[in-house]
Amino acid sequence: MKKQLLASLVSVIIALSLAAQERNAAPVLRYDENHSLTWEEAISFYTDLDARYPEAKLIEMGMTDAGRPLHLFIISGDGEFDPETIRRKGKAIVLINNGIHPGEPEGIDASARFAADILSNREGTKRYLRNCTVAIIPVYNIGGALARSSYWRINQNGPDEKGARRNTRFLDLNRDFVKQDSRDARAFAAIYSYLDPDVFLDTHTTNGSDHQFTVTLIATQPEKMHPEMQDFFRGRMLPELYDRMKTAQKNEMVPYVQYTDRGEIKTIIGFEEHAYYSTGYSALFNSFGFMTETLVYKPYPERVEGTRQFISELVRYTSLNHKEILRLRAEANLLTLNAGEYVLDWEQDTTRWDLIEYHGYSYEETLTPITGRKTGFYNHEKPYTDTIRYYNYFNPSVTVTVPKAYILPFAWEEVIERLQANGVVMRQLQNDTTIAVETYYIDSFEPAKRAVQGHYVNSKVQLRAVTQEVDYLTGDYIIPLNQRANKYIVTMMEPLSESGFFTWNFFDSFLEGQDWYSVWGFESHLKKLLDHDPELRAAYDRARSEDERMAADPVVQLQWLYQNTPVSELEKRTRLYPVGRIMQAGVDIHDNK
Repeated sequence: MKKQLLASLVSVIIALSLAAQERNAAPVLRYDENHSLTWEEAISFYTDLDARYPEAKLIEMGMTDAGRPLHLFIISGDGEFDPETIRRKGKAIVLINNGIHPGEPEGIDASARFAADILSNREGTKRYLRNCTVAIIPVYNIGGALARSSYWRINQNGPDEKGARRNTRFLDLNRDFVKQDSRDARAFAAIYSYLDPDVFLDTHTTNGSDHQFTVTLIATQPEKMHPEMQDFFRGRMLPELYDRMKTAQKNEMVPYVQYTDRGEIKTIIGFEEHAYYSTGYSALFNSFGFMTETLVYKPYPERVEGTRQFISELVRYTSLNHKEILRLRAEANLLTLNAGEYVLDWEQDTTRWDLIEYHGYSYEETLTPITGRKTGFYNHEKPYTDTIRYYNYFNPSVTVTVPKAYILPFAWEEVIERLQANGVVMRQLQNDTTIAVETYYIDSFEPAKRAVQGHYVNSKVQLRAVTQEVDYLTGDYIIPLNQRANKYIVTMMEPLSESGFFTWNFFDSFLEGQDWYSVWGFESHLKKLLDHDPELRAAYDRARSEDERMAADPVVQLQWLYQNTPVSELEKRTRLYPVGRIMQAGVDIHDNK
C-alpha cells in the first residue's frame, strides 16, 4: 500500500513538473507556419537561451517610447560580455538590429533562429565565436511591434500578423538615428557607444521592386570609408558575401533595387545613405554597415531563411577576417581624428558603373480589378536574365574644413543631451571668456511646407563665414575634434549637413530678430545721441542726402539710425548661428582654469 501511494505521489510530482515545464517552455519559432514572434515571445525566447547557455546574456539597455526596455542579447564564446575586454582579446563585434519597422519582421525570427543555432553549435557554427562576438537587438521598435494586425502592409506576403511601421510616438525610427527624438534612438545610441561594433546589420523588407531575388542588400556607401577600408570593402568583403550567398547558400543576392520609374529594369541606382539612416549612422563610427531588404512578395519562410543565411555568412566572414577588420577600423579611427576636411553631402557619379547579372520579370500593363485604371505589373510567368548597369559611385558635393573644436552655449540643452548620448566628449568653460571663432550667418534657407518626422526641416541653406570675437559664459561647452565621435559631431553641427541639428530645427529660435525698437520715445533718445556724436550726425546727414528714399521716408531714417548706433548691438546676433568654430591651434581648447 505504501509502495502504491509512493508511486502515485511520484506520478503526480512528475505530471506537475512536466506541466510546469510545458507552461514555462520557451516559444517555438513558427515562421515556417507564417507566424512571426511577438515582442513578448521574442524576449521569452532569448531569456530561455540566456538560462540554457553560459555563452549567452540578455540585458536591458535603456527605455523606449513604448515604456518597455530595449534589450540586447550578447553571444560570446568564452562567456565574456564586457565589450572592452572582448576587444582587448582581439575579437570583432557584430551588432544585428531587428524590427526597426515591425511590419518587416523576418529579422526578428531569423536572428532568433541564428542565435539558437550557433549556441547549440549546429553545423559547427560555434567555432565562429572564437574570433567574433555577436550582439542582437531582438526587437528595436517595441511600440510598433505591440500594435500587430493582419492588415498592416496588406500587400506583403506574410506573416499572419505584422507590426506597425512607426513607433509609439509615430516616428519612423529609420529616420531618427542622429536627431534622436525618440527614447528608442537614444537607447540605441547608448548600445552603439557601449559596443562600438565593427560590423553592423539592420534587417528590413522592401516593397519597392519585384524580381526573382529574395534578398537584396544595401551596403554602406563605400566612399564614406577611408581609402584602404573602402578598397577592402569593395574588393574583398562585398564580393565574397555575394558569392557565398550564391554558392554556399544557393540563394543569389542582388544590390537593393532602387529605380526611378517602373518598367523593365535596365539600371540600378546606388543608395545614397544619409546619416539619419541606420547604415549612415554606423558609417559615422567607421563600422562596416549593411541593411538586408528581403522582397515583400516572397513567402515569409523564404524571407526569414534568406535573412538568416546572410547573418550566418556575415558572422562567418567577420570571424575569418577579424584581424583585418579590426586593423582597418583602427586605422580609420586614427585618420578620423586627424582629418582636415569632411564631406557633408554626395552626388552620384553618372560616369562610372559596374555590370551585374539581374534576374527579373517582364513588365506588362493591365487594368486594376476595382477601379479599372491602367497599371503595370511584373509578370512572374515571364522571367528573364540580363546584364545591367549598377551605378554605385559617388563624388563629394559639399565639403567642410574641420575646426579644432566647436563651442556650444549651455542654453542648447537638447543638442547637448544628444551629443552626450552618442559618447561625445565635451568640457565646460570654467570662466566667462572671449574667444576668436569662425561664425556662420544664415543668409537664406527654405523651411519645409509640411512636417517630416515632426520637423519642418530646413534646406537650401546659404551662409557666410565671419571670424569675430564672441563672448562665452561659464558652463558653455567646448567640443574638441580629436575623438571617436568626430564624424558624428561634424555631421550634426554643420548647418549645411542634410542630417544636422540645423536641418532638424534644433536651432531655429536664433533665426528670429532681437529687441528692435519702439517708435514711442525713440527719437528723443536719438536726438541726444546725435547731439553728442558729431561723426554719427555727419554719417546720418550724408546717408540721407545720398538716398532719396531715405530722405523721403521717416521710417527708413529711424531704421538707419537704429542699425548704425549701439542700440542695435543685439541685432548683430540675428541669424548668427550659435555654434562657434575654433580654427586656431593656439586657442587652448583643453583647459580654461
